[in-house]
Amino acid sequence: MVGWSVIPLLDHLNPSWSFPLSAIEFRNVEKRFGQVEALQAVNLSVRAGEFVSLVGPSGCGKTTMLRIVAGLDTPTAGSVQVNGASPAEACRQHQVGVAFQRPALIASRTALANVKLTLEITGRQNSLSPETLLQDFGLGEFLHHYPHQLSGGMQQRVNIAAALVHNPNILLLDEPFGALDELTRETMGEWLGQVLLTTPKTVIFVTHSVEEAAILSDRVVVLSARPGRISDVLEIELPRPRSKEVRMQENFLHQVARVREALYRAMPA
Repeated sequence: MVGWSVIPLLDHLNPSWSFPLSAIEFRNVEKRFGQVEALQAVNLSVRAGEFVSLVGPSGCGKTTMLRIVAGLDTPTAGSVQVNGASPAEACRQHQVGVAFQRPALIASRTALANVKLTLEITGRQNSLSPETLLQDFGLGEFLHHYPHQLSGGMQQRVNIAAALVHNPNILLLDEPFGALDELTRETMGEWLGQVLLTTPKTVIFVTHSVEEAAILSDRVVVLSARPGRISDVLEIELPRPRSKEVRMQENFLHQVARVREALYRAMPA
């Protein structure tokens, strides 16, 4: 088990949204950057409360899909809906939280001040307590530390806390643990899984790690090499919660093998 508990989150992370059946819907989405075709005919429904990982070779459009949902890019063709609205509208309503591989922390602000910045920007009324959130994330002793005083894993916890504090119902994570060593990645993945067990977040998670995708996801979406197309979608048949011990079980290794085989099939010959 990880060295901190997220059980207290149950007391204050209990939103009462009424979700549509499909929280995120890609319909025949294409995306071009000049002459480069990044995505081609992408159709995908992500159910409310579902954790979906995107895997595929570099440059296949994983981050582009996430950026479209976040309202940072727009499709060249096709459409995306987020909780029944456009991504831009969902973002205006502060329904989406985003965390990227490099923590987007301001060096001159403490951990607590970085998390509070999200609330300054969104003005969200049903937000969470930044202090309580960081305490529940195992950072109670580091509220007033600056980013350079925190380890990489701690910085990412602050980064994810900043993405969660305004209480969005959709969380977009782009390789949030990619810069960490393998053991820290495993610990952070287990921690994230515990956090999300206490919340009804819909998650799209971009990763290059097959094992990470298998341990965290309800479904894994495999993209082909550019232009990115959905090559396969795999249900991950593992009970929750998923601890480190699950990684040693035969069924986990079987799920990893299934994803890896699908990834190999998506690679160019």
